[in-house]
Amino acid sequence: MMADTKQVTVAVATNADDVEIKCCVNLGSGVSKDIRARWPLYFDDWRQGLSVGRHIFAPATYIFFASVLPALAFGEQFRDETAGLFSIPHILCATAIAGVLQSVCGGQPLLIVGVAEPIVLVYYYIFKYCEDTDEIGLALFRPFCAWVLILTAFRLAAVNASEYIHAFTRFSGETFGTLIALLFAQAAVKGLKHEFESPSAAPAGYQIVNGIWSVFLALFLVLLAMWLMNARTWHVGTLGIRNFTADYGATIAVVITTAISYLVRAPQDTDWSIPTRVECVQIYHASVTDTWKTTGSLFDVPGAQIAAAIVPALIITVLFFFDHNVSAQLAQTEDFGLEKPPAYHYDFLLQGLNTLLLGLLGLPPTNGVLPQAPMHTRSLMGVGQDRNDPNKKNKVLEQRMSNLIQSALIALTLFLSPVIKLLPRAVLWGYFLFMAIESFPGNQFIHRITLFVVDLSSYKAGETQPTYADPKIVPIKDTHLFTATQLVALGAVYAVTWAGVYGIAFPLLIMALVPLRTYGLVKLFPASSLRHLDAAEDVEEVIETTGLGVDHKQDSLSKYGGELGGAGGFVQTGAAARDAETGGGGGGCDAAIRLVKTREERLAKRADDPVPRREMRGNGV
Repeated sequence: MMADTKQVTVAVATNADDVEIKCCVNLGSGVSKDIRARWPLYFDDWRQGLSVGRHIFAPATYIFFASVLPALAFGEQFRDETAGLFSIPHILCATAIAGVLQSVCGGQPLLIVGVAEPIVLVYYYIFKYCEDTDEIGLALFRPFCAWVLILTAFRLAAVNASEYIHAFTRFSGETFGTLIALLFAQAAVKGLKHEFESPSAAPAGYQIVNGIWSVFLALFLVLLAMWLMNARTWHVGTLGIRNFTADYGATIAVVITTAISYLVRAPQDTDWSIPTRVECVQIYHASVTDTWKTTGSLFDVPGAQIAAAIVPALIITVLFFFDHNVSAQLAQTEDFGLEKPPAYHYDFLLQGLNTLLLGLLGLPPTNGVLPQAPMHTRSLMGVGQDRNDPNKKNKVLEQRMSNLIQSALIALTLFLSPVIKLLPRAVLWGYFLFMAIESFPGNQFIHRITLFVVDLSSYKAGETQPTYADPKIVPIKDTHLFTATQLVALGAVYAVTWAGVYGIAFPLLIMALVPLRTYGLVKLFPASSLRHLDAAEDVEEVIETTGLGVDHKQDSLSKYGGELGGAGGFVQTGAAARDAETGGGGGGCDAAIRLVKTREERLAKRADDPVPRREMRGNGV
């Protein structure tokens, strides 16, 4: 993997007459600049996608399966958390609509959008608030949520707030990523615990059988998926078969586990099943079609409660500012070698308009999702190119077709309710656990925790160590103190999620980590230690060295961080990380190690560089 000093950067070609974008200055200038940069390339985006013919379907189907499985899992979780007022069809519909808008109207069409775990949690707290408030109740839950999204839609894009994503460093990003992993694991445990009480109409003995069988299926799926996704290391089968198995390992594991689930069944002539299976109604079912009537009930919500909706609207705005912008950032890091410019301000504006649309339709909101966004970009490396040509095999096909196709496939899934109902719920709980486990590789925070019990003196002479574990580079007391601080921050944020309806404030605590890092940690640690432990905001320039064969201490514990490394490594799933190590997942990408330059070197480089480089420094998930 890359060195810990690595920064995530995005190269932005600029013209001499471009005005520097600043927050709250020249309102809308960021959006205007993005439109001017991307509009001349719009029709080329479509030509590029059509030019490769059938080859576009490989990355499109790859990212479809990577998107639809979490959507199904979140949909079932939504059904449990909102008493069925939101369910799988709502999530699939919202994901499809948002995906089509991003692919057709988005500034960066490679960005994948969908419903994410933090939104499920926020909506759970909104549901509990509505359930406990007589003026709203369950009848006005959807209209109240619509007001929340309407108020959320008046956003920060016009004030150029996306310029501040450089402040999201490893400290806040990895803490957020680990929190999401904990929430995934929590959802899995909660779901499996519920299986011991299901089916509700079954005798207690059958409920115990259902619970035990569900736990077995969930763990079997996790182990099988992890094994299949390591297929590139196998010595059995052709290279094409191994690559296919690794790319679609999780999907194959879901199919196999579903088939095995039928080995245990409920007695005949019963109206319940073992194991319990996913409940997915048709798109034309009343519980779904009632959603379209949400707009007509907007003004049934009392005025005082509309005002109260400002609070969750603010929280979702903060959440999206962090999550959506960083997803966009990691989908177009410099490692991918994209030639077309980003459009952070415009895409954040489109995110707001999309949120408004989904609110009026009575659907949950979507935003940029990880790890699907960078996975999509990587899957497009070498598509339609001669992969034997080293200059072409890593070239990303920048186009709009693959995102549009995968969104259309998700829309088609809306009509596959009979197939979805074949899935045991245990498969979805197992998939949550799988996502939690797969988020750990590349997360330096997790690796630094192990240093509390690792004997560093046991390293043999010449054996590589992570830079943050090498006392010659970072004093071990600084590493332990930094990790302990991060653990306290994670514990505080996670504890808030258990605070009843007040748990909805957890995104605010995540954002509070940014000033804590900027103004607090700089007083606790020397700059030399922070440079290796975190992505310091004052590091502006980097030296690029292609390949891993350089004389520099590698992060051996984080070797699965993938080509995004540093800032992005912790958001890579283990599958993506293994792809990076083996060169799979769409052709792979040579890693770029970036070493911090001295101030004098940076100034000299800036004077000679005809194309200014704006860095999007930091991390996120």
